Amino acid sequence: MIGFAKIVARTLAAVTVAAAAVPAGALADAAKNPVVVELFTSQGCYSCPPADDFLGVLAKRPGVLALSFHVDYWNYLGWRDPYSSAEATRRQHTYASAMRRRTVYTPQMVVDGTLQGIGSYTGVIDGHIRVRQQSSDDRVAVSIAGDANAETLTASLKGDGGRTGDCAIWLVYFDKKHTTAIPRGENAGKTLSYYNVVREFRRVADYRDADLEIDVPRTGAKGARYDRVAVLVQQPEGGRIVGAAWAELK
Repeated sequence: MIGFAKIVARTLAAVTVAAAAVPAGALADAAKNPVVVELFTSQGCYSCPPADDFLGVLAKRPGVLALSFHVDYWNYLGWRDPYSSAEATRRQHTYASAMRRRTVYTPQMVVDGTLQGIGSYTGVIDGHIRVRQQSSDDRVAVSIAGDANAETLTASLKGDGGRTGDCAIWLVYFDKKHTTAIPRGENAGKTLSYYNVVREFRRVADYRDADLEIDVPRTGAKGARYDRVAVLVQQPEGGRIVGAAWAELK
């Protein structure tokens, strides 16, 4: 059953790479303009594990940036999800308002901030991803670069001719994988794995049609180190994601 309950900006003279990742301490090109898939999930949701597994598949797919946001509204059922946050729940509620939905639910996947579906409905989500992959002309080019040993990386955004309007820039820190033995709640007795688990995210700057550089610290706001970081360019109030890139931090 589906449970219904809800980044120092500088002008840049030139930008050359569209989207990049940092594998094994060396910077290299990744998929251009990845489609961003956000899964809203919870360790306390009985129907979520198939969607969590599917996100693990998507996390390995070229051209896709898959992120797992753990909401906190299932924590009352006897198990507190250690990766849950009120911020993740607020982000999901923002999408619900933008999409004129009366409720939020898990497992929900949101594709590029515009399309949504039940996270375990793989055919539906694959279809949404294809739609967004065919709309690459409306994207802001984003890259992440820097010395592998530097404490700060640099995200570069290339002006898009004003096609996307006002946008916000988000930093998202996430871990590649976590496995948890769950003793209580709807998934009691199960040991489950979660992929690209979002640990911190925050809005750090505004963007509108200008070449721009953004400092990207390797650590989160509280000094914690995570596996990866992503930069998202998104229209306001749960709008369309028009640019993205990610990098390895370890």
